[in-house]
Amino acid sequence: MSEQTLTRESLVEFFGEEEFKKLCNHEAGHALIASLFKRPLESVKMDMSKDRPGITHIAGTELEGDAHIAMAGHLAEFLMRKDFACDLDTVMKDLPAELYKSDPDYQRFQAACYYFQLSEANVVEQLFNILMACRKPLCEIAAALNEKAYLSRADIEEILKKG
Repeated sequence: MSEQTLTRESLVEFFGEEEFKKLCNHEAGHALIASLFKRPLESVKMDMSKDRPGITHIAGTELEGDAHIAMAGHLAEFLMRKDFACDLDTVMKDLPAELYKSDPDYQRFQAACYYFQLSEANVVEQLFNILMACRKPLCEIAAALNEKAYLSRADIEEILKKG
């Protein structure tokens, strides 16, 4: 399907309102953390695909922050679903049950942790602290993505300037 025909309405029709919101929250997590790691974030877009419903496009081949960026989507979606009303212990206990070994983000997270010799628990703890501290811009990126289904680098930078 061409990008011109991808509208919020067509995506909501495809995924359903709640699932589309969840997917936007997920991609907002990737986008926020990529921006905070100063990675060259090009855009974030939602797509009509069950396999890859959201795409956070980061240019370049740099790997800095890959573990954090990969897990940020899952953790952002989890925290937003709980209205940020949970502690780190709850995240450490409940989030792993939601992760699937075949999930590409989870595989990238594990590979980056292995490559950089990072503790998975430490990365999740750092992400938890960052996302809790940055909940306002995270929610604003998610809301904008939910409204427009596409955000450019300039759109995200504008949100972060305000937040």
